[in-house]
Amino acid sequence: MPRTTLVLDGLWYCLCPSLSSATLTPATSSLKSGRRIPKYDRLSVLRSSPSSPRRCLSNLSPKPTDTTIIIAQDDAHQNPVSDSIPDQQSLRSRDAEAQNTDVRPGALLTPMERLTKPPPGVPKYFKHLSSQRLESRLQERVTRHPRVLSATQILRVLILDRHIRPEMRHYRGLIFANSDPERGSPHAVRELLKEMEENGIPADSGTLHAALQVLAVHPDYMLRQEIVRTLRDRWLPLSPAGWHYLVAGLIRENQFELALDHIEQMERKGILVESWLHSLLIYYLCDFREFDEVVRLMRSRTRQALDMSPKLWLYVLDVASAAFHHEATRYIWRQRVELRYLSPDYPLCSKVLTVAARTGDPELAASVIHFLVEVKVSLQIKDYEKLVEAHAVAGSFFSGFEVLCKMHMAGIALGPRSTRVILTHMIQYKMSPREAWTMLKQLKALKLQIPLGCAKVVLEMCEYEALDNPSVVDDGIAFYKELYALCPDKADVSVYNVLIGMCRLARNTEAGMFLVKEMAALGVIPDQGTFEHLIIMCLEAGNFESGYMYFQDLLGQAIIPSDEARAEIREICSQSTDPFASRLKQHPQIQDGSVGCLVDEISNTHEPLDLPKPDGDSFHGSGQSRAKVQQPVSHKRAAAKERRKRRRRRLAIVQGQEEEGWLDYEPGGLIPEDQLVAEDQSHPKSD
Repeated sequence: MPRTTLVLDGLWYCLCPSLSSATLTPATSSLKSGRRIPKYDRLSVLRSSPSSPRRCLSNLSPKPTDTTIIIAQDDAHQNPVSDSIPDQQSLRSRDAEAQNTDVRPGALLTPMERLTKPPPGVPKYFKHLSSQRLESRLQERVTRHPRVLSATQILRVLILDRHIRPEMRHYRGLIFANSDPERGSPHAVRELLKEMEENGIPADSGTLHAALQVLAVHPDYMLRQEIVRTLRDRWLPLSPAGWHYLVAGLIRENQFELALDHIEQMERKGILVESWLHSLLIYYLCDFREFDEVVRLMRSRTRQALDMSPKLWLYVLDVASAAFHHEATRYIWRQRVELRYLSPDYPLCSKVLTVAARTGDPELAASVIHFLVEVKVSLQIKDYEKLVEAHAVAGSFFSGFEVLCKMHMAGIALGPRSTRVILTHMIQYKMSPREAWTMLKQLKALKLQIPLGCAKVVLEMCEYEALDNPSVVDDGIAFYKELYALCPDKADVSVYNVLIGMCRLARNTEAGMFLVKEMAALGVIPDQGTFEHLIIMCLEAGNFESGYMYFQDLLGQAIIPSDEARAEIREICSQSTDPFASRLKQHPQIQDGSVGCLVDEISNTHEPLDLPKPDGDSFHGSGQSRAKVQQPVSHKRAAAKERRKRRRRRLAIVQGQEEEGWLDYEPGGLIPEDQLVAEDQSHPKSD
């Protein structure tokens, strides 16, 4: 009689987990499954196969293998399958023997004995369901909720327990199950298609489309091209669902150009693009900041009267406003928020308001403010400042001043940031101070209260132009005289500082003194900025005595001058021989300890190195009395020590100049000329 064989392929191996993968050749690990095979399954039985391998549904095994197990039987009547099933007593004895020899239970079982054990993880109620019911359940589950585990459980019962021959529907169901985002794998799909081909089961259109669905979740470009080529070779049309799966796979691979090209082909063929594919494409494009293409797709979707989810609208609005993309932000706000289809929260509205401010879109900014007022959100000063910035960037300064006036009337105090942006853009647009002052007068005629900060902006424009156009001082003084008729608030010290700074830059001392008298008459207390402007203005005008007196007034108020003012005072005083200039230059609050200040200190010291000899009743060239010369010896030593110290400092400076390469160093810029002349006369050059 002919010999009978029992083929144990990958399907039998999966349906009988007691078989060990160690009996097969090394397997290729799945792309998704990372679980290890239990140690008690790693047995070394069945090391070879007597015939050529024949695979079938190998992906049901924990890890796909390239070798199948074929068990040869001597004769069908000698070793039938039913005779090889042991009883429970023999199984218990073998398990006990295995425990005594430190072997896992089941290690001594034959392969056929392992097939008789129930597979783990299969619900018990499956055995009460008919095969037709299990087939229907398989199709329903893989279609609605594809899970590899649930499909495997059903196939175990159908093929292992009920010995149903695997057919195309089983392969298709298992391929569908690989759409599982956690355990699905394109490698498993490739192996299943290969097994079908080896077993003579042709893949129909439904199976190939199921593979495309898997590749939409787990992209594999090569396998996708093979499937599309197979469909084309067999003259099988690509269904609308297949088009969607194909485009979804391209999107997942970030091949947006090909995806958009396929979408255009779908539209030409009259295939409606489903919302899930459209949303998937937009999400991916947003991740890559392709907002221009996102706006185009959303406009096209809107023209076709196809709706998008509110979650997608809010997401695009959030990421587009965070990226400061004006077109996408404005489009979504006008299409959804203004029509009250969406109600974004305050942080998102603040982002949109920032976009409107930076891009100069006052209409969008006003719409955001109106929406916040409508939803009863308390506005903050930064929201109004962004609205002012939107008007300023757009060049609508009249509206910007109007917003500032309404803020003032609403009791919101204007800060430096509130007016800084409008001043910056007025300078950029080269607007004249007279034109800006006329705008304030027009707002005053409209019964609006003009805050002092708005008038200060115009005065700051005069200060900015004073350096190049000294005649602007006349306009600034005229604006100051009209200030009390325009603004209800009195001018404070900051306004006078701006005006005095304007006079200093224009070198108009008379106008500066007029403003000083105004401050004194109105009882405005000057601050550090006021004194620094007055000191520098007097020094530049050559009035070093008045500058020195203002400097004493500054110190009298326990105010330390700024670094910029000290540097400017040193620079101006170093070019003059006036005694008050020398006092200012040598004052400890003006000197900063630098090399230049040290050179000034040494150069202005003209003490002789040797002790002076008395000549009559006075020193030579000193006019001091003889009584002052007769000082103790200790005082003489201290004086000599101080002279040596200064000599060492002077030599150190000279040495430092040589080391640094200051070969052309001339102290004329730091030491007054009169002192240099006196020093040359006291040390005549020898012929």
